[in-house]
Amino acid sequence: MLAPASPPGGSACAGPDGGPNAVVSPASLAVALAMLAEGADTTTRDALDAALGASGGARTDAFNALSRAVGEYDGDPAVVQDDELPDTPVLHLANQAVVDDQLTPLDTYLDALAEGFGAGVQRTDLGGEEGKAVLDAWTNEHTGGLIDESAITPDPDLRLVLQNAVLLAARWQQPFTDTRDAEPFTLADGSEVRAEAVWGTPNAAYVLHDGWQAVRLPYTAGFHADVILPPDEAGTMSDDGAPAAPDADTWATLDAELTAAEPRSVELTMPTLDLETGPVDLCAALHDAGLGELYEEPDLSGISDQDLVLTQAFQQVVLQVDAEGTVAAAVTELGMAATSAPLGDVSMTVDRPYLLRVTHTDTSWPLFLAAIGDPRH
Repeated sequence: MLAPASPPGGSACAGPDGGPNAVVSPASLAVALAMLAEGADTTTRDALDAALGASGGARTDAFNALSRAVGEYDGDPAVVQDDELPDTPVLHLANQAVVDDQLTPLDTYLDALAEGFGAGVQRTDLGGEEGKAVLDAWTNEHTGGLIDESAITPDPDLRLVLQNAVLLAARWQQPFTDTRDAEPFTLADGSEVRAEAVWGTPNAAYVLHDGWQAVRLPYTAGFHADVILPPDEAGTMSDDGAPAAPDADTWATLDAELTAAEPRSVELTMPTLDLETGPVDLCAALHDAGLGELYEEPDLSGISDQDLVLTQAFQQVVLQVDAEGTVAAAVTELGMAATSAPLGDVSMTVDRPYLLRVTHTDTSWPLFLAAIGDPRH
Protein backbone atom coordinates (compact mmCIF):
# COMPACT_ATOMS: atom_id res chain seq x y z
CA MET A 1 0.00 0.00 0.00
CA LEU A 2 1.38 3.42 -1.00
CA ALA A 3 0.31 6.28 1.24
CA PRO A 4 1.68 9.45 2.79
CA ALA A 5 4.11 8.54 5.53
CA SER A 6 2.65 8.49 9.03
CA PRO A 7 4.49 8.85 12.33
CA PRO A 8 4.52 5.84 14.63
CA GLY A 9 0.92 5.51 15.78
CA GLY A 10 0.34 8.93 14.29
CA SER A 11 -2.18 10.36 11.88
CA ALA A 12 -3.20 6.90 10.71
CA CYS A 13 -5.04 6.47 13.99
CA ALA A 14 -7.24 3.48 14.59
CA GLY A 15 -10.71 4.84 15.11
CA PRO A 16 -12.97 3.69 17.96
CA ASP A 17 -14.92 0.51 17.40
CA GLY A 18 -18.18 2.40 17.76
CA GLY A 19 -21.34 1.08 19.33
CA PRO A 20 -24.10 2.24 21.60
CA ASN A 21 -22.00 2.28 24.80
CA ALA A 22 -18.89 4.24 25.70
CA VAL A 23 -17.23 5.24 28.97
CA VAL A 24 -14.15 7.42 29.43
CA SER A 25 -12.30 9.16 32.27
CA PRO A 26 -11.51 12.78 31.37
CA ALA A 27 -9.78 13.21 34.73
CA SER A 28 -7.39 10.32 34.18
CA LEU A 29 -6.38 11.52 30.71
CA ALA A 30 -5.92 15.10 31.91
CA VAL A 31 -3.57 14.06 34.70
CA ALA A 32 -1.50 11.87 32.38
CA LEU A 33 -1.16 14.73 29.89
CA ALA A 34 -0.29 17.16 32.68
CA MET A 35 2.54 14.86 33.77
CA LEU A 36 3.81 14.79 30.20
CA ALA A 37 3.55 18.58 29.99
CA GLU A 38 6.07 18.90 32.84
CA GLY A 39 8.72 17.72 30.36
CA ALA A 40 7.51 19.53 27.24
CA ASP A 41 8.87 22.70 25.66
CA THR A 42 8.20 25.13 22.78
CA THR A 43 5.21 24.26 20.57
CA THR A 44 4.61 20.92 22.28
CA ARG A 45 4.25 22.62 25.64
CA ASP A 46 1.98 25.27 24.14
CA ALA A 47 -0.31 22.62 22.62
CA LEU A 48 -0.54 20.71 25.90
CA ASP A 49 -1.23 23.91 27.82
CA ALA A 50 -4.00 24.81 25.39
CA ALA A 51 -5.58 21.38 25.70
CA LEU A 52 -5.35 21.43 29.50
CA GLY A 53 -6.43 25.04 29.92
CA ALA A 54 -3.50 26.07 32.12
CA SER A 55 0.23 26.56 31.74
CA GLY A 56 3.47 26.36 33.68
CA GLY A 57 3.26 26.62 37.43
CA ALA A 58 -0.45 27.40 37.27
CA ARG A 59 -1.06 24.07 35.52
CA THR A 60 0.91 22.14 38.13
CA ASP A 61 -0.79 24.02 40.97
CA ALA A 62 -4.23 23.34 39.49
CA PHE A 63 -3.72 19.58 39.38
CA ASN A 64 -2.12 19.67 42.81
CA ALA A 65 -5.17 21.48 44.15
CA LEU A 66 -7.53 18.96 42.56
CA SER A 67 -5.62 16.10 44.16
CA ARG A 68 -5.69 17.78 47.57
CA ALA A 69 -9.41 18.47 47.25
CA VAL A 70 -10.24 14.78 46.90
CA GLY A 71 -7.36 13.53 49.04
CA GLU A 72 -9.53 13.14 52.13
CA TYR A 73 -11.34 10.29 50.35
CA ASP A 74 -8.21 8.29 49.51
CA GLY A 75 -8.18 4.68 50.65
CA ASP A 76 -7.22 1.14 49.79
CA PRO A 77 -8.29 0.38 46.20
CA ALA A 78 -8.91 -3.24 47.22
CA VAL A 79 -12.15 -2.00 48.84
CA VAL A 80 -13.87 -2.64 45.50
CA GLN A 81 -13.52 -6.37 46.16
CA ASP A 82 -15.53 -6.18 49.42
CA ASP A 83 -19.08 -7.52 49.52
CA GLU A 84 -20.46 -4.09 50.41
CA LEU A 85 -19.51 -0.59 49.37
CA PRO A 86 -17.87 1.61 52.02
CA ASP A 87 -20.00 3.97 54.08
CA THR A 88 -17.75 6.87 53.04
CA PRO A 89 -16.70 7.03 49.38
CA VAL A 90 -13.17 6.01 48.43
CA LEU A 91 -11.51 7.91 45.60
CA HIS A 92 -8.01 6.61 44.95
CA LEU A 93 -5.62 8.45 42.64
CA ALA A 94 -2.16 7.18 41.72
CA ASN A 95 0.58 8.21 39.29
CA GLN A 96 3.76 6.51 38.18
CA ALA A 97 6.65 6.96 35.75
CA VAL A 98 8.24 3.73 34.52
CA VAL A 99 11.69 4.43 33.09
CA ASP A 100 13.53 2.10 30.72
CA ASP A 101 17.07 1.17 31.72
CA GLN A 102 18.36 2.83 28.53
CA LEU A 103 16.95 6.27 29.43
CA THR A 104 18.51 8.78 31.81
CA PRO A 105 15.69 11.18 32.70
CA LEU A 106 16.49 14.63 34.00
CA ASP A 107 16.26 14.94 37.78
CA THR A 108 14.25 18.13 37.34
CA TYR A 109 11.55 16.17 35.50
CA LEU A 110 11.34 13.38 38.05
CA ASP A 111 11.26 15.96 40.85
CA ALA A 112 8.38 17.77 39.13
CA LEU A 113 6.40 14.52 38.87
CA ALA A 114 7.04 13.67 42.52
CA GLU A 115 6.25 17.13 43.88
CA GLY A 116 3.34 18.01 41.59
CA PHE A 117 1.69 14.61 41.17
CA GLY A 118 3.03 12.32 43.89
CA ALA A 119 4.34 10.06 41.13
CA GLY A 120 6.63 7.20 42.01
CA VAL A 121 9.39 6.00 39.69
CA GLN A 122 10.29 2.45 38.71
CA ARG A 123 13.16 1.43 36.44
CA THR A 124 13.00 -1.68 34.27
CA ASP A 125 13.51 -3.05 30.77
CA LEU A 126 10.47 -1.80 28.85
CA GLY A 127 11.43 -3.92 25.87
CA GLY A 128 10.40 -7.25 27.36
CA GLU A 129 8.41 -9.22 29.87
CA GLU A 130 10.15 -7.68 32.88
CA GLY A 131 8.77 -4.25 32.01
CA LYS A 132 5.37 -5.69 31.16
CA ALA A 133 5.19 -7.30 34.60
CA VAL A 134 5.96 -3.96 36.30
CA LEU A 135 3.25 -2.15 34.33
CA ASP A 136 0.71 -4.92 34.90
CA ALA A 137 1.29 -5.15 38.65
CA TRP A 138 0.84 -1.41 39.17
CA THR A 139 -2.33 -1.34 37.04
CA ASN A 140 -3.86 -4.26 38.92
CA GLU A 141 -2.98 -2.87 42.36
CA HIS A 142 -4.27 0.66 41.84
CA THR A 143 -7.57 -0.43 40.28
CA GLY A 144 -8.28 -2.96 43.00
CA GLY A 145 -8.09 -5.74 40.42
CA LEU A 146 -10.84 -4.28 38.23
CA ILE A 147 -8.31 -3.83 35.40
CA ASP A 148 -5.97 -6.79 35.20
CA GLU A 149 -3.10 -5.53 33.11
CA SER A 150 -1.47 -2.63 31.33
CA ALA A 151 -2.36 -1.85 27.72
CA ILE A 152 1.24 -0.97 26.85
CA THR A 153 3.06 -3.34 24.49
CA PRO A 154 6.76 -3.90 25.31
CA ASP A 155 9.08 -2.55 22.62
CA PRO A 156 12.87 -2.29 22.38
CA ASP A 157 12.53 1.43 21.58
CA LEU A 158 10.16 2.18 24.48
CA ARG A 159 11.84 4.48 27.01
CA LEU A 160 9.18 5.92 29.32
CA VAL A 161 5.61 5.08 30.34
CA LEU A 162 3.45 7.49 32.36
CA GLN A 163 0.58 5.81 34.21
CA ASN A 164 -2.42 7.34 35.96
CA ALA A 165 -5.14 5.44 37.83
CA VAL A 166 -8.46 6.70 39.20
CA LEU A 167 -10.72 4.47 41.30
CA LEU A 168 -14.08 5.24 42.91
CA ALA A 169 -16.18 3.16 45.27
CA ALA A 170 -19.24 5.07 46.48
CA ARG A 171 -22.59 4.22 48.05
CA TRP A 172 -25.72 6.15 47.10
CA GLN A 173 -26.92 8.52 49.82
CA GLN A 174 -30.30 6.84 49.34
CA PRO A 175 -29.85 3.33 47.93
CA PHE A 176 -32.49 2.17 45.48
CA THR A 177 -35.22 0.08 47.04
CA ASP A 178 -35.81 -2.39 44.23
CA THR A 179 -33.93 -4.19 41.45
CA ARG A 180 -36.07 -5.38 38.56
CA ASP A 181 -34.86 -8.05 36.15
CA ALA A 182 -36.52 -7.06 32.89
CA GLU A 183 -37.54 -3.44 32.46
CA PRO A 184 -38.21 -2.29 28.85
CA PHE A 185 -35.53 -0.24 27.11
CA THR A 186 -35.99 1.13 23.56
CA LEU A 187 -32.96 1.08 21.28
CA ALA A 188 -32.15 3.74 18.68
CA ASP A 189 -33.72 1.66 15.90
CA GLY A 190 -37.02 1.53 17.77
CA SER A 191 -36.75 -2.06 18.89
CA GLU A 192 -37.42 -2.87 22.52
CA VAL A 193 -35.24 -5.00 24.77
CA ARG A 194 -35.41 -5.94 28.44
CA ALA A 195 -32.71 -4.86 30.88
CA GLU A 196 -32.06 -5.15 34.60
CA ALA A 197 -32.95 -1.87 36.30
CA VAL A 198 -33.13 -0.26 39.71
CA TRP A 199 -36.17 1.60 41.02
CA GLY A 200 -36.61 4.04 43.88
CA THR A 201 -37.91 7.43 44.96
CA PRO A 202 -34.81 9.31 46.11
CA ASN A 203 -34.86 12.95 47.15
CA ALA A 204 -32.78 14.52 44.40
CA ALA A 205 -32.40 17.62 42.28
CA TYR A 206 -34.37 17.26 39.05
CA VAL A 207 -34.64 19.64 36.07
CA LEU A 208 -36.34 19.68 32.68
CA HIS A 209 -34.80 21.96 30.03
CA ASP A 210 -35.77 22.00 26.32
CA GLY A 211 -36.83 18.37 26.56
CA TRP A 212 -33.67 17.28 28.39
CA GLN A 213 -34.31 15.62 31.77
CA ALA A 214 -31.59 15.48 34.40
CA VAL A 215 -31.40 14.15 37.95
CA ARG A 216 -28.48 14.55 40.36
CA LEU A 217 -27.96 11.55 42.64
CA PRO A 218 -25.71 12.22 45.64
CA TYR A 219 -23.40 9.62 47.13
CA THR A 220 -22.94 9.44 50.90
CA ALA A 221 -20.31 12.20 50.80
CA GLY A 222 -18.33 14.32 48.41
CA PHE A 223 -19.59 13.05 45.04
CA HIS A 224 -22.72 12.81 42.89
CA ALA A 225 -23.88 11.29 39.62
CA ASP A 226 -25.89 13.20 37.03
CA VAL A 227 -28.24 11.10 34.89
CA ILE A 228 -29.04 12.95 31.65
CA LEU A 229 -31.92 11.82 29.41
CA PRO A 230 -32.15 13.40 25.90
CA PRO A 231 -35.48 14.51 24.45
CA ASP A 232 -37.59 11.72 22.96
CA GLU A 233 -37.37 12.98 19.38
CA ALA A 234 -35.45 12.56 16.14
CA GLY A 235 -31.82 13.66 16.15
CA THR A 236 -31.06 12.65 19.72
CA MET A 237 -29.26 9.44 18.68
CA SER A 238 -26.01 9.04 16.77
CA ASP A 239 -25.68 6.63 13.85
CA ASP A 240 -24.22 3.91 16.07
CA GLY A 241 -27.12 4.07 18.50
CA ALA A 242 -25.41 6.10 21.23
CA PRO A 243 -27.32 9.00 22.76
CA ALA A 244 -26.47 12.45 21.46
CA ALA A 245 -24.61 14.69 23.90
CA PRO A 246 -26.04 18.10 24.72
CA ASP A 247 -24.16 21.08 23.32
CA ALA A 248 -21.97 23.16 25.62
CA ASP A 249 -24.71 25.69 26.40
CA THR A 250 -27.20 22.95 27.28
CA TRP A 251 -24.60 21.21 29.47
CA ALA A 252 -23.92 24.46 31.31
CA THR A 253 -27.63 25.19 31.79
CA LEU A 254 -28.39 21.70 33.08
CA ASP A 255 -25.49 21.86 35.51
CA ALA A 256 -26.46 25.30 36.81
CA GLU A 257 -30.11 24.34 37.24
CA LEU A 258 -29.25 21.07 39.00
CA THR A 259 -26.97 22.95 41.37
CA ALA A 260 -29.69 25.48 42.17
CA ALA A 261 -32.61 23.05 42.36
CA GLU A 262 -34.03 21.98 45.69
CA PRO A 263 -34.17 18.18 46.15
CA ARG A 264 -37.57 16.59 45.71
CA SER A 265 -38.95 13.08 45.53
CA VAL A 266 -38.16 11.61 42.13
CA GLU A 267 -39.56 8.26 41.04
CA LEU A 268 -36.58 6.95 39.12
CA THR A 269 -36.07 3.77 37.14
CA MET A 270 -32.72 3.31 35.42
CA PRO A 271 -30.66 0.38 34.14
CA THR A 272 -27.89 -1.17 36.17
CA LEU A 273 -24.52 -0.99 34.41
CA ASP A 274 -21.51 -3.24 34.07
CA LEU A 275 -19.34 -1.64 31.37
CA GLU A 276 -15.74 -2.31 30.48
CA THR A 277 -13.84 -0.59 27.70
CA GLY A 278 -10.50 -1.03 26.26
CA PRO A 279 -7.91 -0.74 25.77
CA VAL A 280 -9.02 2.34 23.81
CA ASP A 281 -6.34 3.89 21.59
CA LEU A 282 -6.30 7.62 22.34
CA CYS A 283 -4.51 8.55 19.13
CA ALA A 284 -7.53 10.01 17.32
CA ALA A 285 -8.70 11.88 20.42
CA LEU A 286 -5.26 13.44 20.93
CA HIS A 287 -5.13 14.54 17.30
CA ASP A 288 -8.61 16.05 17.62
CA ALA A 289 -7.41 17.94 20.69
CA GLY A 290 -4.57 19.50 18.70
CA LEU A 291 -1.91 17.20 20.14
CA GLY A 292 -0.87 15.36 16.98
CA GLU A 293 2.62 16.80 17.35
CA LEU A 294 3.20 14.34 20.20
CA TYR A 295 3.29 11.55 17.60
CA GLU A 296 5.51 13.43 15.17
CA GLU A 297 8.40 15.59 16.37
CA PRO A 298 7.53 16.71 19.91
CA ASP A 299 9.84 18.77 22.05
CA LEU A 300 10.10 16.67 25.22
CA SER A 301 13.55 17.97 26.06
CA GLY A 302 12.48 18.59 29.65
CA ILE A 303 12.29 14.80 30.18
CA SER A 304 15.66 13.71 28.85
CA ASP A 305 18.52 14.65 26.54
CA GLN A 306 17.36 11.75 24.35
CA ASP A 307 14.74 12.57 21.72
CA LEU A 308 11.37 10.98 22.53
CA VAL A 309 8.10 10.58 20.65
CA LEU A 310 4.70 9.36 21.81
CA THR A 311 4.00 5.94 20.28
CA GLN A 312 1.38 4.43 22.59
CA ALA A 313 -1.56 6.07 24.37
CA PHE A 314 -4.36 4.01 25.88
CA GLN A 315 -7.19 4.25 28.38
CA GLN A 316 -9.11 1.41 30.04
CA VAL A 317 -12.27 2.02 32.09
CA VAL A 318 -14.63 -0.11 34.18
CA LEU A 319 -18.00 1.25 35.38
CA GLN A 320 -20.49 -0.66 37.53
CA VAL A 321 -23.76 0.88 38.77
CA ASP A 322 -26.39 -0.93 40.85
CA ALA A 323 -28.91 -0.33 43.62
CA GLU A 324 -26.20 0.14 46.23
CA GLY A 325 -23.91 2.58 44.43
CA THR A 326 -21.07 2.87 41.96
CA VAL A 327 -17.68 1.26 41.39
CA ALA A 328 -15.42 2.65 38.67
CA ALA A 329 -11.77 2.51 37.69
CA ALA A 330 -9.68 3.98 34.89
CA VAL A 331 -6.06 3.72 33.82
CA THR A 332 -4.45 6.05 31.28
CA GLU A 333 -1.00 5.21 29.92
CA LEU A 334 1.33 7.23 27.69
CA GLY A 335 4.34 5.45 26.19
CA MET A 336 7.31 7.38 24.78
CA ALA A 337 9.89 5.77 22.53
CA ALA A 338 13.31 6.77 21.27
CA THR A 339 13.05 8.38 17.85
CA SER A 340 14.44 6.38 14.97
CA ALA A 341 15.52 7.25 11.44
CA PRO A 342 13.64 10.07 9.71
CA LEU A 343 10.41 9.07 8.02
CA GLY A 344 10.18 8.99 4.24
CA ASP A 345 7.72 10.89 2.10
CA VAL A 346 5.59 7.78 1.63
CA SER A 347 5.26 4.46 3.38
CA MET A 348 4.68 1.01 1.90
CA THR A 349 3.55 -2.06 3.76
CA VAL A 350 3.80 -5.33 1.89
CA ASP A 351 0.87 -7.08 3.51
CA ARG A 352 -0.67 -9.09 0.65
CA PRO A 353 0.51 -11.19 -2.36
CA TYR A 354 3.18 -9.36 -4.36
CA LEU A 355 5.76 -9.62 -7.14
CA LEU A 356 9.55 -9.47 -6.86
CA ARG A 357 11.84 -8.76 -9.82
CA VAL A 358 15.66 -8.89 -9.79
CA THR A 359 17.13 -6.96 -12.74
CA HIS A 360 20.55 -6.13 -14.17
CA THR A 361 20.62 -2.36 -13.95
CA ASP A 362 22.65 -1.40 -17.01
CA THR A 363 20.81 -3.66 -19.43
CA SER A 364 17.43 -3.92 -17.65
CA TRP A 365 17.73 -7.67 -18.13
CA PRO A 366 15.35 -9.35 -15.67
CA LEU A 367 17.26 -12.07 -13.88
CA PHE A 368 14.57 -13.24 -11.50
CA LEU A 369 10.84 -12.60 -11.21
CA ALA A 370 8.82 -14.01 -8.36
CA ALA A 371 5.15 -13.97 -7.41
CA ILE A 372 4.80 -14.28 -3.64
CA GLY A 373 1.45 -15.50 -2.37
CA ASP A 374 2.60 -16.90 0.99
CA PRO A 375 5.92 -15.62 2.41
CA ARG A 376 6.14 -18.15 5.25
CA HIS A 377 9.30 -20.29 5.28
